[in-house]
Amino acid sequence: MLTTKRVVILIIAMLIQSSRSLAFFASNLGKAATRQFLRVNTRSLGMQTFDDVISSPKSKTAKMVQNLLTKRNKRVEAQQTVVEGPRMVFDMLENPTTESLVRQVLVSVDDYEAQYQDRLESIISSSDNERVSLQLVTPELLSTLSDTVTPQGIMAIVDIPEIKVTLPDNDVTPIYLVLDGVSDPGNLGTLLRSSLAVGCAGVVLLPGSCDPWSPKAVRSSMGASFQLPIVQAPNWESGLNVLEEWGVEAVYAATMVEGDDDESRSQAHFSIDWRSKASALVIGSEGKGLREEVRNAIHDKDKKQVSAVHVPMCKGIESLNAAVCGSVILFEYSRQCSITA
Repeated sequence: MLTTKRVVILIIAMLIQSSRSLAFFASNLGKAATRQFLRVNTRSLGMQTFDDVISSPKSKTAKMVQNLLTKRNKRVEAQQTVVEGPRMVFDMLENPTTESLVRQVLVSVDDYEAQYQDRLESIISSSDNERVSLQLVTPELLSTLSDTVTPQGIMAIVDIPEIKVTLPDNDVTPIYLVLDGVSDPGNLGTLLRSSLAVGCAGVVLLPGSCDPWSPKAVRSSMGASFQLPIVQAPNWESGLNVLEEWGVEAVYAATMVEGDDDESRSQAHFSIDWRSKASALVIGSEGKGLREEVRNAIHDKDKKQVSAVHVPMCKGIESLNAAVCGSVILFEYSRQCSITA
């Protein structure tokens, strides 16, 4: 026979269980309503519908994003990478040059409803890119996947563009950039942005250079990497062959080496007529500078493959940051090209 105390305990337990069931029911009702809303709206836009809001890090999509963010070989295999944040994602979607590269946009449920829904629907419904899809994920999962300190609720899986070198107009002499072991993502990204800003026709990366499709490099370049032909050469000779194929006639290597012999060989960046012939600029690594093969080529009087160039500085300054040095020279090229004859 049940005592009064046991009856009270049983009633309390039943009430707790009922409240949990009610909360679970309400939660799932809310999720179901959200999913139904998204299905209706995405169908009306002709977009891929949402079968569910992804919440598991073990899902196929989540694993793909994790692999692309953390493993270079997976990026090479899939020929894809990930961009994060509203500025990068929307720039990719709204730029005619890059919109076809976007494959899947992942958005946190909260951020979709709060700030991205109208803009995404407008862009994707009017886009010619029929392969792009939109997928909602939980805020917790997106935060887990994000490579940034403060996730902004949106990221996208994008294709790595094919290498297509388009020569400038006949009245513009092209310049190309060669990065020799520039391993810092920030420096590499800055140089790519500067290259795009001055109309650089292509970029060659030598061994030791940062992967241009890594998360940090992609963020640092702010989309420039998707608008420049980028070739990764296995060695210096291969890099020279690429430059030859591109029609380069003069190669200049930036050097900060002091001494009478090297000083006499090196030209100030503003004394070179960058408009006279198709040229390439080589920027060395942050710590070691130019590799031995490049330094030897500078001193080889017979072959005359490479000439030295430097940015004049006040006494007491040992060197410039790789990104600063390269950018200064690239913008001198741009300045000369802007001067009308």
